[in-house]
Parts: sequence; structure tokens; C-alpha cells
Amino acid sequence: MDRRIIERYRNFMEMRGYSYATIRNYLYIINDFAKHYKIPDEESVQEYLEKKNISKNSRATQIRIFRSLGKFIQKKYKMQFDLPEAPRMSKTLPIFLSKKEVGKLLEASKDNMRDFAIISFIIYTGVRVNELVNIKTYDIDLQQNIVRVRGKGDKERIIPIAKPLSTLLKRYLSSRKYKGKYLFTSKFNEKLTPLSIQLIVKKYAKKAGINKRITPHKLRHTFATLALESGVSPITISELLGHSSLNTTMKYTHVTNKLTEDAVSKIINSTGFERIVKGKT
Repeated sequence: MDRRIIERYRNFMEMRGYSYATIRNYLYIINDFAKHYKIPDEESVQEYLEKKNISKNSRATQIRIFRSLGKFIQKKYKMQFDLPEAPRMSKTLPIFLSKKEVGKLLEASKDNMRDFAIISFIIYTGVRVNELVNIKTYDIDLQQNIVRVRGKGDKERIIPIAKPLSTLLKRYLSSRKYKGKYLFTSKFNEKLTPLSIQLIVKKYAKKAGINKRITPHKLRHTFATLALESGVSPITISELLGHSSLNTTMKYTHVTNKLTEDAVSKIINSTGFERIVKGKT
């Protein structure tokens, strides 16, 4: 495949507001495909995927990537070829922590102020790990108890911070040896990476004796699940998580700041987080 096509497709994705991680993942697959094939037509894609030992969902994802690239080539270069049909992705329930497991994870991490703050922040705001590592100290207002988050496509949203989490963050920030640019940093005052956050979560899940494969994204699932269990509207949860899948519904529904504040408060109350934070005084 002509490298210029791939570069133009990269520019197209950037202009459409695709996240850095999405562009990177798309290009990784496309570049591998481009070593052997000229265009992502149905026959070439099928032949390429037959050589790969991947799950049905991964196969469906890659076909969608090739379909997107193929449509771009057809439109920009006036080429005609058959596109592969994407199979349906199997529906799997997301893994999340129970209220009891949330308590165990928080108890396991509470002796390390930074790690306790990181895990608590994900559970009680539902931020993505890529969003977490990019939060700067000026993005957070502990007087108003809000945090400004930049999500996929550089879309910005405001998430309310419940009072117990605000209290914990104030303690964490006052205890830091270095006053860095980012909210969460390493002991060398460097920006944390998504991998380092994953290792932190994995460490304390193991310490807590939780027999599930827990990742930062699973904690995000936990936030959404606890919110639903607490009676929070799916539309409110969508706003908190930065999802765009409920856009149609959002046209007819006004979500107030009070609703989102109530949402995080309900999640806090359902897991006993305030009691754990007070126990550190």
C-alpha cells in the first residue's frame, strides 16, 4: 500500500478528532496489513485475517478498521472495490467490583497516600486512564469540588468531586514533596503513564485478595455500575463518563449540575468511602 495513503488517512483521523490511542492502534494494524496488500478489499482482508490467531471480537474490530480505511480510499481516490462485511461482536458483560470488593481495594491501598488517591479518583469519577494521567493541577478546583477532564477527541467535560474525595486529594497534594505540573506524578516528579497506573491497580487488587483481572478500565466499569445500582440515570452516567452514545437522548434531556453531584454522592455513600477517608485522620 502506498505510504501516502496511510499518511492522508492519519491526517483524516486527526481532523475527525480521533484520540491518540485510537490513531496509534489503527495505524499499527494498517501498517502491518500494508506490508503485504495494496488495498483493503474483501479478499485481501479475509486472507490477512486467516493468518492471524485472534478472537472473534478482535477480528470484528480489525474488519471495521479496514472498512473505514477502504471507504476513505474509495472517496478520496475514486477507487471501487468490495469491502468486507463486519461480523457481529459477541456481547460480554463488563467486569466490575462489588461494593465489598471496592472497600477491600481501598483498604489495601490506604497506607500509600498517592496510590490511595489514584484508585479512589478512578472509582469515584469514572475517568479513563489516559484522561487521569493528563489531569494537571490547575484542572482541579477543590474549592468548587470539580475537575476538568479532556476526553476522546479532546472533548472537555466537568466532573463533580464528592467531599470525601476532595478531602483526600487535599491531603495528598499537601503531602507531595514536589509541586508538579500534573495531579499524579512519580516519586521523581514525572508524569505517570497508563501502564504505571495499571500496575498500581493490579498491585492492590492482588493485595486485597480480589480474584478478578482488575484494570483501571474495570474501575471505570465499577463507577458506572455503582451509579446504576444507586439509581442514577443512564443519561447522567453518560455525561459523567464522557460517552457520546446517548446523543439522541441528550437532545431532549437537560442534565443539571445538581444531578451529577447527587450521582457521585450516591456512589460515595454506597461504598463507605467517607468512613475510610476519616479513618486516616
